[in-house]
Amino acid sequence: MASVPLGGKENDLVEVTSSDSVPTSEEYEVIKNNSPSPDRSSGLLGDESQIEESLKECLEEKEKGEDSNEKEQHVDDNEKMINNILANENLLDDPDHTIFHNIFQIGVVSIRDPKDEQLIQQNMAELNKECTQPLSVTVSVPRASTESVVIREAATRTRVASIRIHRIIFFARGDLKSSENSCFAFTAAQGDNQGGTVIHCHIFRCEVPEAVEKIFFSFAKAFKKPQGSETTPSQQQNSLEEEEVVFEVGLEIREDDGKGNFVYVPRDKDCFKLRSNVEKRVIVSLVQVSYSTKLKVDRCFGMLVSPGRNVRHSDMQLLEGVRMGTSGNGWTIQGTWDPREAAFAVLNQETGPDIHSVYMTVAADLVIAQITEPVRFVVETKAKIFPSSERFWYYTRRSAVRRYHLGIRRQGEGLQLVEVRQGGEVEQQQGRISALLASGLASWRGGESLEPPSPLDQEEESDTDEPLLSGSGGVSKDCSETELDSWAEVLRLWGEGQPRPKQLAPLVKAGVPEALRGEVWQRLSGASEAMDNTIENYRILVTKETPDEKVIFRDIHRTFPAHEFFKEAGGVGQEALFRISKAYSVYDSEIGYCQGQSFLIAALLLQMPEEQSFGVLVQIMHKYGLRDMFRENFEQLQLRFYQLERLVETRLPDLHSHFQEIGLETHMYASQWFLTLFSAKFPLFLVFRVLDVFLLQGVDTIFQVSLALLMMARKELLTQDFESTMKYFRVNIPKRLRSEEHAKSLMKTVVNIKIKKLNKYEKEWNNIKEAERLAEDPLTRFQRENKKLMADNLRLERENDVLAQQLLTSKISMRSDLDKLEDLKETLEKDLHSCQQLLDDTKSEKQLLSEEADQLKQLLKREVEKLESELRSKENIIVDYKQITKQLSDKLERKEKSRVEEPQPGSGGEPSSQLDRALARVQELELELAQTKLALVETECKNQDLAHQFSAQELNKNSTWFAKTLTSIKEVTAQRSNNDLKKSTSEHATLGHSRSHSKS
Repeated sequence: MASVPLGGKENDLVEVTSSDSVPTSEEYEVIKNNSPSPDRSSGLLGDESQIEESLKECLEEKEKGEDSNEKEQHVDDNEKMINNILANENLLDDPDHTIFHNIFQIGVVSIRDPKDEQLIQQNMAELNKECTQPLSVTVSVPRASTESVVIREAATRTRVASIRIHRIIFFARGDLKSSENSCFAFTAAQGDNQGGTVIHCHIFRCEVPEAVEKIFFSFAKAFKKPQGSETTPSQQQNSLEEEEVVFEVGLEIREDDGKGNFVYVPRDKDCFKLRSNVEKRVIVSLVQVSYSTKLKVDRCFGMLVSPGRNVRHSDMQLLEGVRMGTSGNGWTIQGTWDPREAAFAVLNQETGPDIHSVYMTVAADLVIAQITEPVRFVVETKAKIFPSSERFWYYTRRSAVRRYHLGIRRQGEGLQLVEVRQGGEVEQQQGRISALLASGLASWRGGESLEPPSPLDQEEESDTDEPLLSGSGGVSKDCSETELDSWAEVLRLWGEGQPRPKQLAPLVKAGVPEALRGEVWQRLSGASEAMDNTIENYRILVTKETPDEKVIFRDIHRTFPAHEFFKEAGGVGQEALFRISKAYSVYDSEIGYCQGQSFLIAALLLQMPEEQSFGVLVQIMHKYGLRDMFRENFEQLQLRFYQLERLVETRLPDLHSHFQEIGLETHMYASQWFLTLFSAKFPLFLVFRVLDVFLLQGVDTIFQVSLALLMMARKELLTQDFESTMKYFRVNIPKRLRSEEHAKSLMKTVVNIKIKKLNKYEKEWNNIKEAERLAEDPLTRFQRENKKLMADNLRLERENDVLAQQLLTSKISMRSDLDKLEDLKETLEKDLHSCQQLLDDTKSEKQLLSEEADQLKQLLKREVEKLESELRSKENIIVDYKQITKQLSDKLERKEKSRVEEPQPGSGGEPSSQLDRALARVQELELELAQTKLALVETECKNQDLAHQFSAQELNKNSTWFAKTLTSIKEVTAQRSNNDLKKSTSEHATLGHSRSHSKS
């Protein structure tokens, strides 16, 4: 493996024979160096013919530009300039560069240490294994350190990246002994306008492994400073320093609404939602967000649109009516687009389930005052095509905003464009382009004004025809300390199973604090009392199938689209909404799932978890009677409509008369109020306040809120015709309540309205229905009743079949469980019997061991006593030996003393010699005596050891441990005896030597 840091040097293997013209691959030749490189000597590159053949496959220099005699297809000056831009960008590659083909880019990763070769190798190995469809590119390596490494897509010649040589920090190639031998990578510093520097590691794989060696030396050559280039520091700074200017570019599309206006196209999940066969206007907005050199856009000489991405210039189509205007610190460009033209067929064909979305590319060509070259901004985005009659929810996020980095270099008094690098998409609320798009786009040069901004950017009193999105409106979490203290006292007194405290009603009517709303709703509905069973049942219900799954799945995408929790398809909110709707459809098979339930469930989910939401939903549907409105023929709902109509007639007679005059019936505007509890169209803070009072009072709250809404809009409704009245109910009334103060004022009116005579109106309704039944043909009535009974019978039979199937399944499951338990019982009985037998054997063995232990204790006691007696006898022998030795020593001393004191005669040599011989003889005898006693003691010890070994072998069968213990005791005793005898012998020997010495 080889790596070259910045400024590294290596021998060149290739040179360019011509520098004046644009070179080709045929102008390269291998230089035969006298001193072979280490890689050549190791045999990695092969002979020169193989090197030459490999280089022909992977090495290529850019051919000359297009023929100057080619005919111009467009006469217009703007189109000529566009052709020149695209020719320079895509058709002319990179002069003075070595271009390598048959290379695949397998990934780009961010790293911290640009010279951490181990980390680079690890990323290289991982991406080489994981990347199955790499991008085919060409890599252009410059021959000078002042140029850039250019990476282009092989198929379209589109520039993927351009990196200055002085920004490249490290080059590394893959391990030659691994599967990464055809890979290489380099690290480069990328400047970030938001602060700091990001280090990217670009990783590639070559089709020809030998090409890595050539790329390696090409990078090494590019790192070298050219010889003879003497420049002053100021010239170096001016020639090498680059500056980065950052623009935010926004793309919006507007469509003709058929009334002469152009309205915004919604954009959901990075995808524009276009309608086919509708004229459009494309708007591109620019604003400079960097505080470096300030650039000024002089004019736009072309805006182009094309289906697809990474498109060539020849595939793009110029838009008509392109004009540019300024607004604040930015610029806006608009062009008219007719998708019915043949070139835009892909963008005018409806996308179905097979094709989820298509790509489209929008480009704007600009002339910037300080830069000599034209600048092109290209925006690629996705689009879905719908029928021309389709209606959309209008999301707040309408534009695609991207950040572009312009690399510029100063040349004298002007600027040279180095590169245009596209950054990531910017959230609209974070980018400055959002202010530009919503502000003075109407100030255009010499032309008509643009359309007004989106209605969602206007104030509350908007006259747009679009209704308020469900799930919109923020909820305040502010709560006074006094209010919190009151709620704390109420919750303390309001225990489980206890009646509601008297202070509860006024607190609920004033509004439940957001932090306590989930707990209070569960207590008001009574769901908290059986929550354990509810949770267990819910977990079972969500696992079962329901025939309403398709309807549920279709509705959840239209529920609360304005709320972040439910926006994402397949997100946490939509998944929870789907599970609760499915569980209730299984729980209440008679009603199943009906449209409108999802809005109520979504409101509950915003206050509590899934299981608790399901419990409160069950209580609302059954305890509060909401499910009766969904029953067959909606008879209960029709009763509620009659009661509301009678209340309006009594309290608002002029409004009731006006509704009759224009033919407006109660169900036309109030059906959604009753079925969704006002949760489908109204802001969330009003929805939550309505549910507070509904869970406190019950169904009377629906009548109170309905009357309050009609009283609030009474004056406006009296002046409307039928269509305007329907629009007012659908659009204007919810928007009038977007202010939380207006909603609070409405709720004050609601709690003060007294609902009376509902029972009377119910009796009137029953009498009317009874009269209708009596007036009806008996045959028709019987047929209807028979049809209803047949439907009930069919439903009951279906439920009976389901229950029978469940019973059969339960029996089979129980039989299986019973068989398993019986098998387990037999196994346990066998285990118990074996354990009892083992216990008996253990007890008997324990008794035998205890008896053996007693015997061993007695034997040990006898052996210890015996050893003690032997020890005492040996000690007596030693004492006797010591006494004899002492006596002999005393006698010897006296002899020596007397011999010294006696005078020696001149001729008395013979008696003295006899005495010496006698003394020597005595000494020898004493030594023999001591040796004899010692031998005697050793013999006795051996005899005792043999006796003990014999007895130990007899006991070894029963107690190995005792035998070892007894042997160790004997060894210690024998050692002590031997030590004493050796000590005595040594004392005797010492005495003998002393005598010999004194004698001498």
